[in-house]
Order: sequence, then C-alpha cells, then structure tokens
Amino acid sequence: MPDLANPHDRFFKESMSHPEVATDFLRHYTPPEVSRLLDLASLEMVPGSFVDRELQEHFSDLLYKVALLDGSSAHVYILFEHKSYYEPLVALQLLR
Repeated sequence: MPDLANPHDRFFKESMSHPEVATDFLRHYTPPEVSRLLDLASLEMVPGSFVDRELQEHFSDLLYKVALLDGSSAHVYILFEHKSYYEPLVALQLLR
C-alpha cells in the first residue's frame, strides 16, 4: 500500500479494502429499500481509475461492484471516497 500522508486516509483505505468490512458497512448503512436488492455475497473490488473525455486520469479511494439479488445482469457500483476535509462540491466531483 502506498504511503499516504494522512493516517485517516490510510486507516480508511486499509479497513474498507477488506470485502467483509465493506459488506458489513453496506448492510448497516445502506437504506433498507436499497440493501434488500443487493447480493452482498457478490461484492467485488474493481479498479477505481478511469480516463475522462478530456483524457485526464482520475482515481477513487475504493470501488466495489455488487450484483442485484434477483440475479439480473445489472451491477451497482459503490464508491467509497474518504474526505479528510469539507468539500462543498463533492457531489459534482463524484459524478465526474
């Protein structure tokens, strides 16, 4: 794991990189009407980097995908993005 300047970031990334911890978090903090649709046993970490239309590379802290419980082929991507400081436009940043 790369050395991160902020110990809170390091703790977050290390703990949430364990699928059982991420599963537990989702089970307890996702709204029930959403969590009952998810097959949490299928939770899988996926690469969290991508290149946008302007060819700029972006990275997320952690990204998981999970299948729907009804077996459909759709996936839900769950982005864990730790913020060490207040970011007023975080929703727009995450939509990028």
